[in-house]
Amino acid sequence: MQQGIGFGHVENDREAVSRRSSRVKLTNSSINSICGTIEGSQYVRSILIFTKENLSEDFTRSLLAKYTRLKVLDFGYARLTEVPENLGSLIHLKYLSFRGTSITRLPKSIGKLQNLETLDVRTGLKVEVPKEITKLRKLRYLLGNPISIAVKDSLGSITSLEKMHVLTDPDGVVIRHLAKLTKLRDLRVSNVKGDYANTLCSSINEMPLLERLHITLNYGPQEIDLHIRSSLSKLRMLHLRGNLKEFPNWILPLENLLKLSLGQSMLTNIPLISLGNMPNLLILSFGPTSFEGETLHFQNGGFQKLKELNLVHLHQLSSIFIERGALQSLEKLQIMNIPQLKAVPSGIQHLKKLQVLDILYMPTEFLQRIDPNGGEDYFMIKHVPHLHVARTNSDFL
Repeated sequence: MQQGIGFGHVENDREAVSRRSSRVKLTNSSINSICGTIEGSQYVRSILIFTKENLSEDFTRSLLAKYTRLKVLDFGYARLTEVPENLGSLIHLKYLSFRGTSITRLPKSIGKLQNLETLDVRTGLKVEVPKEITKLRKLRYLLGNPISIAVKDSLGSITSLEKMHVLTDPDGVVIRHLAKLTKLRDLRVSNVKGDYANTLCSSINEMPLLERLHITLNYGPQEIDLHIRSSLSKLRMLHLRGNLKEFPNWILPLENLLKLSLGQSMLTNIPLISLGNMPNLLILSFGPTSFEGETLHFQNGGFQKLKELNLVHLHQLSSIFIERGALQSLEKLQIMNIPQLKAVPSGIQHLKKLQVLDILYMPTEFLQRIDPNGGEDYFMIKHVPHLHVARTNSDFL
């Protein structure tokens, strides 16, 4: 009986390829032998690289020449610096990842990968991507920061894109072209300058299919307005990081929003009552310096579906009040590095569904009040099944 195609990986030698494996994992022990065999290579559809050895350009060129029927090629975090021109021979490729590598350019032949759907160049370096990438009419996911004037000027022509993670350029060229990417469902934009905030908002207004939006503003004292007119009716996850002039009120009508995360927004006023009326909000995170006020007050009936609440690095916050009937579905609460908060949130004992309470890097007085051995507030949290307390050497951050 003929042996069928398997799902295996190379550990020590050529055996997995000769077994007609459809998936090959290259490890330290197999990296030198894999290019020495040809038997079974026509059956391989996926190669994943897991090695700390340096991958030479000759090795990579041989690998690409041999496994021409690949659909998945993942160099993630491999020691790779050069990508050979024969990358374009992998005409069946759908997924290509260079995440965590040290490459700085891609060859022009990438334009031949007409079946490519995902390109991941999240390397932490500037990667020169040739204008030929605009020929990839099936490209749906572009992850990373492709740096090329030609690509920036024609980015809007890749209209098939559904997911894009990009670092904006100083001239705002990328932001101006985003408006043409009307099929985007997942957009992550970093290093947005205040001068281009209006342009970004105008571009987002042209993206009715957005489900995930992550905006990181350029770090600095400048307050930035984010005015989005579109209803964004499909938006499920929103993360805003940066100094905001005011809380964006366009968030409140987002009926399908499941997760909202704010960081470094420096807000002195957050409309908790209106936020609490959002019908489907499950996760709410007030990250580092997102709120500069002294009090958070969760009123009766608010946040009925919320499952997780994270309060992190809020240096001015000194009191939290939870009325009976608020946060009734809450299962996880994280309180981390809030130096002015000396007591547990008033009313926390009413959160009967709370399963996990993380208390991290809080001041000594707070920790003393929740001490199981005589702490005056311990009775308020003793019903929580999973209590996690972590402290630094000084009990204070």
